[in-house]
Order: sequence, then structure tokens, then C-alpha cells
Amino acid sequence: MNQLNAYFSLKNKVALVTGAARGIALHIACALSTAGARLAILDVREQEGQVVAWLLGSAQGRARFWSLDVSDSNAVRRVMGAVEGHFGRIDILVNSAGIDADNPSAQGLSLAQWEKAMSANVNGSILCTKHVIAAMERAGGGSIVNVLSLCALEDERHEAADHAAKAALRMANMNAMRYAARNIRVNTIHPGFSRPPAQVEALRKQGDLTQRLVDLAEVQMLTGRGSATDVAAGILYLASDASRFVSGTELVIEAGYGCR
Repeated sequence: MNQLNAYFSLKNKVALVTGAARGIALHIACALSTAGARLAILDVREQEGQVVAWLLGSAQGRARFWSLDVSDSNAVRRVMGAVEGHFGRIDILVNSAGIDADNPSAQGLSLAQWEKAMSANVNGSILCTKHVIAAMERAGGGSIVNVLSLCALEDERHEAADHAAKAALRMANMNAMRYAARNIRVNTIHPGFSRPPAQVEALRKQGDLTQRLVDLAEVQMLTGRGSATDVAAGILYLASDASRFVSGTELVIEAGYGCR
């Protein structure tokens, strides 16, 4: 293995990916597995999660699925302990579980919608981080990556609760300073539109899907359309030793959308 490959290798590492039964998180799990990591697939979708774990090598001990609602503190603590007990260590946490709040504006936002968005998109990441720190310390360090979205950066017209939740999680990067001495890095990634099912459905609810896709294409600065694999590559960088001197940063992968 040459030096460049060694930087990106996750051999002998154990990675947890929340929400990994589908969408971008599924691609993230595949990328980390390809780089050599053993995977803990965490999701509320049990049937799909089991299939993902099987595809990533559950029969060979390379992956395993745990059913987890990340907003349940007791469940998170229990599952984190089970993952460490099964694999012997935890080195990487990718907080990618979340929901689309599906509300048109702050005025039309119900308390139930607000609490649902905050519970899944904010509390889940905070709880997973809280209950994984001790295991990472025992492993000698680790990398935590919070997957947010352009909602945390852009002033858009839709989904007020989702924007607020994602923006609140930007504060989680303060943990980078708190845990630096323990060799635990904390970073954030903001993926642009890559057509996972949840994003397509959200756009469809906002109006004419075709027109929305045209609008996005007009502001896209690069030829071609981004994919979940592009986002997964950014996660691999932040999870690996290639970014060992990177903590507290925000990586935006959106083909120049924010420059419009």
C-alpha cells in the first residue's frame, strides 16, 4: 500500500453510520466499507438495514445492523455499548439520520412539526455523539462527522424547522475544541442536491418537480449532476487519517450552488 492509499485506509477501524438503510447514508456506509472499515448500520428501517448489512459482509463479520431511533437516549446508549462490545472498538461516527420537516413556513409550522424536526435532526446527533465519546477514548481517538445540508447555510423559502435544526447542529462543531486533546475530531459536511429519494419527494411537495430540477440545474456551476457518491467521498476524507489535522471545519459539497 502506497502512502496516499494509507491516508485513506480505514483498515482495523469501526464506523457507525446512522440512517444508513437508504439514501446518502447508504452510500456513505458503502464507501467506508470499501476503505476497509467494519460497519455498524443504525436505522429504524429494520428490513432495509439488514439487507445493507448483508451486502456489506455481515456473514464475514464486516457489518452488522442495529435498529435504533436516534432520538431515544436510552436506546442510543444501549446500542453504542452493544456496538463496542461486538466489534471491540468505535473509531468513526457519521451522524446522518434525520427527517424532512415538511413545513412550508414558520407561520404554518405546528409545535408537533417543530418538535419532530428537532428531535430527529438535532437531538439524535447530539445523543449519538454524547454516548460514543467514551468508546472513542478507549480506542485512542476518533472522528465524528455531522451530515447537515445547505439548509444550515442558505436562506431558502421552505422548511423553517429543518433549517433551524440543521443550523443548530453547526454548534456541535464546538466539540472539536473540547475533545481535541483526546484525539477526537469533529467536522461537518453540507451536501448539495444529489437526488436521493427524500430530496426528490421534498421538491415534489414544493410544486412542479421538473421546474424545480431545472432551477437547480441553472445555478449549478459544474457540468453534470452531483451524486451521493460525491458526498460519500467527502465523508471518507473526514473519517480517515487524510484529514488528521482537520477538526471543527465545514465541508460544502454542492458544485457552487452557494455562489449563485
